[in-house]
Amino acid sequence: MAVEIRSFRGETSEVADLARETFQEAMHDDPVARYLVKKASYRRFWDVMISHYLTPTHSELNFITESCKAGMLARIYPAEQASLLSEAAHALRLLPTFPLTRVWSAIKLVDTMDRGLAAFGKEHGSYIYVFLLGTKPECQGQGLGSALMSHLNSIADARGLPCYLESSSEGSRRLYKRHGYVDRQIYKMAPDAPPLFLMSRAPKKQPVKVDDS
Repeated sequence: MAVEIRSFRGETSEVADLARETFQEAMHDDPVARYLVKKASYRRFWDVMISHYLTPTHSELNFITESCKAGMLARIYPAEQASLLSEAAHALRLLPTFPLTRVWSAIKLVDTMDRGLAAFGKEHGSYIYVFLLGTKPECQGQGLGSALMSHLNSIADARGLPCYLESSSEGSRRLYKRHGYVDRQIYKMAPDAPPLFLMSRAPKKQPVKVDDS
């Protein structure tokens, strides 16, 4: 059965509000976030993260499925990358969500992620950064995540753009591998920390149209 997918913009629209709640539910047991964030601050952490990536509002790569059961946030980097000032403000809003014992781990994680993004951009120029893909727990197993990945991949292929993302669980990593992503780096903040998988996908070449006239 075909999955209806629509794009949306902005962080204050009704659809964006529904998408925010979808992502909150989808990320309720994210291994990396659970390791880093205070239990009492978990919802606040994802509020800050999601709001940050719902801007800039001109992005065309925010997608949601019918009834907001699943969604995706993506950007074209570096064109839609947040400014250094915005990133600094974002980091300050996140800081209180970490216990003191995890602040250094969070700093190292962000540094690794930033270095990964910078290295990929240096190699490829423009690319699509997939920040978040999530499905409500009760809707998982219905092919919604795969539908969103296929939709984004078709856009990336049409534009000739590679894709880059970080996967925070083995389950999502398996999904991404099925859609052509490969590991670039596997990072652990500490021996007892869950791994973060830095992954990428090369665009598929489009068939050349032959004019028979």
